[in-house]
Amino acid sequence: MSGSGTARSKPVRPDPALLWPAYTLFPLAGLLVLVFGGAGRDGALIVIGVGLLAINAAMVANQLYFTTIAVEGNELVYRSWLGLQQQAVALGSIQRIDAKRYAGAHGGVSAPHLLARGRQATVRVNTKAYRLRDIAGLIDLVRAANPRVEVDEFWVRVARGEDVSKEVEPTPRARF
Repeated sequence: MSGSGTARSKPVRPDPALLWPAYTLFPLAGLLVLVFGGAGRDGALIVIGVGLLAINAAMVANQLYFTTIAVEGNELVYRSWLGLQQQAVALGSIQRIDAKRYAGAHGGVSAPHLLARGRQATVRVNTKAYRLRDIAGLIDLVRAANPRVEVDEFWVRVARGEDVSKEVEPTPRARF
């Protein structure tokens, strides 16, 4: 980190190979609606099909080109949706970095979320579309700037190069 406060890491972006369902499977619904709308000469279905494809294209473009997590100046910054959504936490205030899993679809668990907890702010990023080793490199930058940061065992193991992809602990269910 430089003393001028303008340190900047290379932004970590989602990996296109991990986004394959978004640009292969999800457009099938839009195409299916479009085909049935065209076959039945139903203008409303055609508009819906084109709309579904446009929404999918916007989501993929957002992930590939407008979603980043990086160290900028003295902050860890996560940006998405053309920069309209932004979360930032000062590096000096980060107390702990966790790998939190949330309840997923069909009773499973989600990909680990990166939670950088500061005194007054938190950055939360779903890491499903990222290479974990890239996130671990970013955590190393944070720890270089703030050696007091506690790091979850999951991220420590990722930084050591261990394969954590097959280890999933079930998310505890609510008591009520």
